[in-house]
Amino acid sequence: MARQARALETRRRLLEATVSALSECGYAGATTQEVCRRAGVSRGTLLHHFPTRAVLLVAGLEHVLTEVVRDFVAAHEGAAPLSPDALLAQMWEQWQGPALTAWLELAVASRTSEDLQEPMRRVMADFDALVADAFAQLVPTTSLPEPLQQGVPVFVFATLNGLAVARSYEPVGHADTVLGLLGLLGHGVFSGEIR
Repeated sequence: MARQARALETRRRLLEATVSALSECGYAGATTQEVCRRAGVSRGTLLHHFPTRAVLLVAGLEHVLTEVVRDFVAAHEGAAPLSPDALLAQMWEQWQGPALTAWLELAVASRTSEDLQEPMRRVMADFDALVADAFAQLVPTTSLPEPLQQGVPVFVFATLNGLAVARSYEPVGHADTVLGLLGLLGHGVFSGEIR
């Protein structure tokens, strides 16, 4: 059992080192050597857990995305429902950390890297499912028509992703304006004014 616990701890350190390398050094700088250095492990240990750089990078992204959703749900579970604009503001605030940077780096790299394309599709499909489950737990969407129940989480994250891309080159940007508009739309959707 101690051996398995050590292996899980090593894997966790590698994943966290991968995310920090992606966030601080970008895709090109998140080399296996850099991840090994940050995690304090040998290249052989890394290869035992992750056979290729692409597998490692995508696993790091999956790890941080899962944590973001899990932490967000845990922070709001059992609490009074948030207003649409408060929920959006908190989602945007949380989405601006390492998960966003890792996603952005790998999303751009996967455009031209065949090694990343299919794993990224899988991880993002899993993330979409996690987000849909989180919305189902935290946002009372059952009163909405079926297309809106499924479409609201996708629409919200597509908008947050667009804001995130813009923020990478325009730090001030239009996030407040867009989030305000999304909040107004959310009030309209949940009040039944928009169907």
